[in-house]
Amino acid sequence: MITLNRWILYCLLLFQSSLCLSADSINVVLMPDSFNSFKCHHPGIEFKISQTSTLGVFGRLDCGSDRSTYGDTNDDVTNTFSRIFVPWRYSKGGAFKNGSFIQTLIGIEKSKFRSVLGSKADVTFVDFAFHYGYQWFWENGFNISVLGGVAYLVKTSSDKDITQNESDDVIGFLDKNTKTNIHPGAGITIGWKF
Repeated sequence: MITLNRWILYCLLLFQSSLCLSADSINVVLMPDSFNSFKCHHPGIEFKISQTSTLGVFGRLDCGSDRSTYGDTNDDVTNTFSRIFVPWRYSKGGAFKNGSFIQTLIGIEKSKFRSVLGSKADVTFVDFAFHYGYQWFWENGFNISVLGGVAYLVKTSSDKDITQNESDDVIGFLDKNTKTNIHPGAGITIGWKF
């Protein structure tokens, strides 16, 4: 996991080396996992690519939680998930400046669901999302963004093995969380610009 994170950071720095030498062009971000398990925060980095837009990458690898793909959790099911997103953000008032923004992102997400009775479901999605939000930047570099919108998860692969004595609510949960879906999403990011 650490090696993959370093590889991603090195690639971003290599391809964006000219930006790395200018002031106020990098924002290190953290998207807290505040809606489900509080365990799986998503670190990332954003680069200023024009006066009004940024491009970034953030995600999480192999985090064990009770997180669902969307909707409510199930106390009898755990999930080890990984996901990585590439967000592009447009801010009419300027990149890394106070104001509203629109954001699109694309990513990939893998979940490994396991029930108490031994049922298993593995699924991979390609994620597409569109968000609208507002960002605040302070002079010391600290920043907060609040956003909301819609996400569309397209299932690319799925494998389920349901035990014979599994409960109906777990079967329903696994069925729901391994299908292509569209759902609302909201989040907060906390960052440090330098």
